[in-house]
Amino acid sequence: MWRLSSMRNYPLDSFVSVIASKKFAVIFISIFTIVLILYCLKTNPIRQGDGYEYALILQGFFNHFSPDIREGDITSLIKIVETQPSSYDVKVLQGTLEALRNGENEIYLGILKSTRGEYFGYHFWLYPLINLPAKAFLAVLGLNELKAFQLTNAIFISFTLVYVLLFSRQSPLVRWAIALLYLAGCVFFYLRWPHPEVFIAASILISGCAFLEQRIYIAAIAATLATLQNPSVVFLLASILIFFVLKNFKSNIVNNPLQFIKKHIWLALIAASSLFPYGFFYYHYQIPNLIAKRGFVNPSLISWERFTSTLFDLNQGLIVGFPGLMIGVLILLVYRVLLVVIKKKQPAFNQSDILLVAFFLMLQPTLSQTNWNHGQEIFSRYAFWAAMALIVWVAANIDDVKGLFKYSLLPLMLILQLFPNELFFKRPWDGHYLKMKSQANWVLSNFPNWYNPEPEIFAERVREYERFGEAIAPNQIDSPFIYVNKAGDIIKILIYQDFVNQTEERLCSTKGKLISRNPQDSLEQLLANISFNRQGWGYLNGNFRCAVPLSINFAESGNLRNFTRKGWGKAEVDGSLIKSPEAEFILPIDTQKLEDLKLMAKIDNLSVEANLKTNLELIVNNRYITQWTLNNSNQTSEYEAVIPRKIVGSNSPVSVSFRVVGASKKLDKYVKIKVISVRVDTASP
Repeated sequence: MWRLSSMRNYPLDSFVSVIASKKFAVIFISIFTIVLILYCLKTNPIRQGDGYEYALILQGFFNHFSPDIREGDITSLIKIVETQPSSYDVKVLQGTLEALRNGENEIYLGILKSTRGEYFGYHFWLYPLINLPAKAFLAVLGLNELKAFQLTNAIFISFTLVYVLLFSRQSPLVRWAIALLYLAGCVFFYLRWPHPEVFIAASILISGCAFLEQRIYIAAIAATLATLQNPSVVFLLASILIFFVLKNFKSNIVNNPLQFIKKHIWLALIAASSLFPYGFFYYHYQIPNLIAKRGFVNPSLISWERFTSTLFDLNQGLIVGFPGLMIGVLILLVYRVLLVVIKKKQPAFNQSDILLVAFFLMLQPTLSQTNWNHGQEIFSRYAFWAAMALIVWVAANIDDVKGLFKYSLLPLMLILQLFPNELFFKRPWDGHYLKMKSQANWVLSNFPNWYNPEPEIFAERVREYERFGEAIAPNQIDSPFIYVNKAGDIIKILIYQDFVNQTEERLCSTKGKLISRNPQDSLEQLLANISFNRQGWGYLNGNFRCAVPLSINFAESGNLRNFTRKGWGKAEVDGSLIKSPEAEFILPIDTQKLEDLKLMAKIDNLSVEANLKTNLELIVNNRYITQWTLNNSNQTSEYEAVIPRKIVGSNSPVSVSFRVVGASKKLDKYVKIKVISVRVDTASP
C-alpha cells in the first residue's frame, strides 16, 4: 500500500488501496479499451509515412498469405480506397500498378523488384502480418479494411496496459507511473498511423518492464519482435542479454558452462531470430538491407550534434513531445548523482541503468537517416519509441526516492505532458513536420544565435516544402535558406559553403543588394566568419533586408524559393506555374523609407482555350491593387501596377498574391498561367 507519511490516514489509505488493486486496473483497462476501439472503428483512417507500402503488404497477406506484392493486391486495394473514406490517393496506387506492369521499381513507395521477379516492400513484413486478423475482422463485417492498422494499434496499447498493470511484478506506484506516462506521453499521436511506431513502443516498454522483473525470456521476446521491424532495437536486446550473461558469469557460466548453455539455449535462438529479416532480403535481393542499399541511411551522418538534436531540438526533439519525461530523467539523474557523491550510496550503477544505455545505443542507427526532418506527429517518431526505455527507467527510480518528492515528481511530469497533447489534439497543423513550432519561432525571432538546428530541419520548415529523394537534404543548389520574422527582417540565413560568396546574388538576385540594419556590419566579414559543419552548411545571424530594386526569378535556377509560399507548382526551366486559385510570395524589403512601389510581372498565359478570358488580380498585404486581363498569345507579356506606400507599409514582410478571378477551390483544367519574373522598384514621381 502507498503511504504519504507515517501518520494513519484511513480515507487516503483506502483510496490508494483501491487504485492500487488489480480489480481497479481491470475496470480501467476494460473501459479504456472499449472507448479506444469504438473510436478507431468510427474514425476514418489516414495515410502517413510508408502507409502505402504497409497497406499493400497487408493486402498481399490477405489475398494469398505471402508478403510479396502482386498486381491483384494493388487492384484490390484500389477498390477499397475508391469505396471507403480515407486519405489514401488512388492515383498513387494506379502509378504503382503501372510500374509493376512495366517491370519497374516503385521507389517512392519503397516497393522493389527482386532477383526472382517478385515485388516486396523494403521494410520487413512482420507489422503488416500482425494487422491481418484486424483486416479479416473488418472484411467479414463489411467495414473499412483500411482501419485495420489503427484497430491493431489500439489493441497494442491496451495489451501494454494489461501487462504493466496486471502482470508486472513492480510495486503499484511503478506500475501506474509507467502506465500513466505511457498514456500521457505520445502514444495517441501515432494511433491512426499505418506504421509500426505503436507496436515498437509497446514491445520496448514490455521488454523493459520484464527485464527489471528478471523475466529474461519475456524481455528477449518483446525486444526481438521490435527488432524484426526496426533493427535499431537490437541494442536493447543486446544490452539485456549482455547484462544477463555478466550477472550469471561467476555463479553459473564459469562453474557449469554447459549446463548454463543448455538451460538457456532457447534464449540464444530467440536472439538469433532477430537476424531473419537480413536473411529474407538476402535470399530475394542478395542484399541484407534494402533501406541501406537505397541510400536512405548514411553512417557518416552519425554525430553528437544529431544526438542532441534528437533530444533537444525545438521542432522535433524529445523535449517537444516528452517534456515531462525529460524533466523527470534530469531530476532523477541529479538526485542519483547527489546520493552517490554526498551520501556515498552504492552501487552507483543499478540494473535499471541498462535501459539508459539501451536508449542511447538504440538512437545511434537512427542518426544516420538521410531524411532527418522526417514525417512525424509533434516530434521525431524515433525519439518516441526509444523513449519507452526512459519511461521504465524513470518509474523504477521514482520508487527509490524518499519523502514527498517521491509522490510529487510524477504529477509534475504528467502536468508537463499536457503541452504536447494540447498541441496534437487542438492545433495539429502547428505540429506538422514542415512547419516551425511556436517555441522555435520565438527563439529564432528573439535569440537566433541560440537555435542552430540540423540544416534539413531549418531548410524544410522555413520553406514548408520537402524535396523527396535527395541523398542528404537539403539540396546544396537551393542555398541559401532564410528565416523571416514578423517584422519582415531576415534574421537567420542557412548557407552552403561552396556558395557563400554568391549569397547576396542567390538571395536578392543579380545586381541585388542584401543590406543590414546595423550599418557597422560588413556582409563580406560576416560571411567570412561563418562556421560550417561537416556537410558544409553554416548559419549567418543578423538583421537583413533585400534592397529595392528587387527581382524575383521564378525559373528553376532563380531565387524564388525563399519568397514563394502557397499556390505554386514546381519551378520549371523558364518559370513557375500557378497551381491554385491564389499563389502567394513575400518581399522581405525595408518598407519604412519607401515611397510608392512599382511592380512589374512577366507572365505567360498558356491556357488551352484561346478564347478563354483569363483575369488575374494583384493582391498586396490582403488589399486589392488591380486586375490584369492576360494576353492569349502564348507569349510572355509584362504587366505593371503601382502599389501605394500606405499599403506597402501595412505589413512586413510584404505579402503579394496573384489571384485567378472566378476560380473556386481548384483551378480549371484549361487555365495554365506561368510566372516568369517579378520586379519591384520605387515608382517614378
